[in-house]
Amino acid sequence: CSDGRGSQSMIRIRHILDEELKAKVIAKLAEWRGMSPSSIPEWFELDDHDYADILAAIKEDELPEALDDPRE
Repeated sequence: CSDGRGSQSMIRIRHILDEELKAKVIAKLAEWRGMSPSSIPEWFELDDHDYADILAAIKEDELPEALDDPRE
């Protein structure tokens, strides 16, 4: 692969079985691309690296802000 990441698995949005997670992935992807969630097609594919980044961002968004800085 020319991007230096090697062979990548692809994840289609339609293959995310958990409807709540699918909605969060679509919302985050739309946010990152400056689009509305309704404009993200179900056939859209993410490589495993991008999917992991989106999952990490969703998890970060859901953590209480108090956990961001343990000194507070």
